[in-house]
Amino acid sequence: MKNQKVLRAPLVFLVLLLAANAFGQTDKPGIADASCDKIDLEREQYSVRSSKISDPFVFLPWVKARERRAAAKISALIDGKPFLYSAVSGGALQIIEDENFLPDTTETRVKLRLLVVRVSNCSNKGVDVVYGVYSTQVMPILSGSPEGVVEERREPENSAGLVKVDTPETRPFRFTPLFGYDSANKLGAGGRLEFSQKRSNSFISSGVIEGRASSQMHQVSARLNGFADDWGGLAHLEWNLQFDNFRLPANTGKLKGGSLSAHVSGTSRPLSSAAVVLRFGGLFDLGNRQSSLFKPRLTSDTVASTPYGGVKLFFGATSRFRNNALAGSYGLQLGEAGRAFRIDWAKHIGDVRHEFWYSFGDHRSLDVESRFNFGKIVTYGKIPLAERFFGGNNEQDFIALDSWEVRANPVIRAIPGSTFFRTPSGDGGDKFFSYNLTAAFAVWRRPLVPGELSKDGEFDELLQAQLVSAEEFEKLYFLTKDPHFNNAAEFLKKPDDAPQLQTALASLTSAVTTAQSSHPGQFEDEFKQCQSGLRRATSRAKNGQTSNGEKLYGYVASLLAADEDLLTEVKTNCVDTLNGSGVLNGDPAITSAGREVDRIRAAMEVEFGLIDEKSATNKARADLVFSRKTINTLMNDVNLYSASPVFVFDVARLDAKKAGFGGMRYGPGAGLRLELVNAVNFTGGYAWNTRRGVGEAKGTFFFSMGVRDLFR
Repeated sequence: MKNQKVLRAPLVFLVLLLAANAFGQTDKPGIADASCDKIDLEREQYSVRSSKISDPFVFLPWVKARERRAAAKISALIDGKPFLYSAVSGGALQIIEDENFLPDTTETRVKLRLLVVRVSNCSNKGVDVVYGVYSTQVMPILSGSPEGVVEERREPENSAGLVKVDTPETRPFRFTPLFGYDSANKLGAGGRLEFSQKRSNSFISSGVIEGRASSQMHQVSARLNGFADDWGGLAHLEWNLQFDNFRLPANTGKLKGGSLSAHVSGTSRPLSSAAVVLRFGGLFDLGNRQSSLFKPRLTSDTVASTPYGGVKLFFGATSRFRNNALAGSYGLQLGEAGRAFRIDWAKHIGDVRHEFWYSFGDHRSLDVESRFNFGKIVTYGKIPLAERFFGGNNEQDFIALDSWEVRANPVIRAIPGSTFFRTPSGDGGDKFFSYNLTAAFAVWRRPLVPGELSKDGEFDELLQAQLVSAEEFEKLYFLTKDPHFNNAAEFLKKPDDAPQLQTALASLTSAVTTAQSSHPGQFEDEFKQCQSGLRRATSRAKNGQTSNGEKLYGYVASLLAADEDLLTEVKTNCVDTLNGSGVLNGDPAITSAGREVDRIRAAMEVEFGLIDEKSATNKARADLVFSRKTINTLMNDVNLYSASPVFVFDVARLDAKKAGFGGMRYGPGAGLRLELVNAVNFTGGYAWNTRRGVGEAKGTFFFSMGVRDLFR
């Protein structure tokens, strides 16, 4: 297994420097408010009244710790003192830069840091200074999925790559309490405990224990996760080992089960200008399925309880646009009841998910989430009752990864628990479809990035320019993966004890030194020019021997015509000029050593010239498609907190295999969504079951709530 790469694109800085011509000599106030417009603060002898640092992610402990340290140093530097541009923009920004508000992360990210200086309240010869720090590091591929879009809005600190960072202040554990209710599950509570490794090359990168329980139900899972980025031709590869156990209410009884599964899945690079990404994977699991329904109605091919085993295969595609994200997934399960090593049933699952968001005014966003699911079971032998389709407010997963979710049952929020299961043929459906719509509009909100910044045209222009720079760094990364580059670099790297280029340069240096000692006081300029070029070429070659990736690319390029062309310079100065007619007139040792250096140069030039720059450009552009959209969403759409009325509408249908249908159900409803990224997310409401079946309630009140990480 190849080690994943921690940092693909180097840190990108965008610094808006505070300068006299930014405020006093333009019609546009830029980063000064109206009271400071067209004032040269240093010339007019203003003093700094106060200073502070503003970072939307200050609720993260490590951000808060660094902000406090930097704020204290800046206050000592400028507060209560005459306004000097060198101190306010130069010295203070250096303090922030030294604190490094964007450390390395354990995942491959495109990184961007924005430092913005703003002055305000220019009155009575005093001014307030605010330093805005906006740090973001985005997963190029995974941010393109609907799951990634939901995370951007609800937990922007994760999408911005500010959680799994390598800092002393970050804790390896994260714990998030969870609460929920409906009339079948009753009031339940639980949480999610996650452990993350800081080492990027470990086979197991994280572990998760997640569970929720009430008097009527429990769902518990524990898993160990690993991943690799840029593995083979894949953008992302992940694997896990997982244990699951559940007990869910189904009207007058319970569905129960437990399993142990091993999973692997991969994500491709974007395949076209539309940035379509393919996902695929599989898992193997063993466990048991049990049921304890009161007077169950079982078909002839259904058993109430049995051990089981199976294989799941799944694939899908996803794409993201400016205001939309769309994903489709298909899953196939081949299962066996007992331990007979045969196929007893095949389950087909489809899941189509769409996220739409649009801002009306300043961050007043309309969010529409829609999801269409369908499934079918073909039975060849026996199937556990709990493997049939049970619908309601309990969501069951075909697979449940943080980066990929596939739903496996008809979900309708108007029917509590898993109590939508009766069909004319028996309990549990053979096929289903369901559609879920959730629409929310933010009526009360605070933007993550202040509107005066996100809506500033000049700022946006500079931001987009930095994304272009990030794309160039991404291109450089892919250039280093080209096999022809590796062939060129081998002259610096192999064998480790005597690399070819270094050996040849050392031989030429020795020959030149010997020749100089044989011609004391002669041809001093020619010897000086030759030895200077040899020293620089040798230094680049030695540095390249101990480097990799982008640094190695730079050292190789400096030796060739792609950059400084140092090896050609060595040939010109040492072989053509120094060893030419009228000077040394063909010293045999220099001729022989020079011929070997030039042979290596020519071979490296051929390989370097075969590097596919067009392919690297296309890959970089495709990778940055999602990063651009995520960064723009974080800047322009995401709120630090918001309150939104919610409208829901569900449709579900459960079908029997032979006789009739379990019936169509409709579930309109309304509620409230409250999201505070530094505290809590809450969604609650009531949904009506407008077409009730036998024994079904008129509707149900539901809510779910998660409290932010308590280990902060």
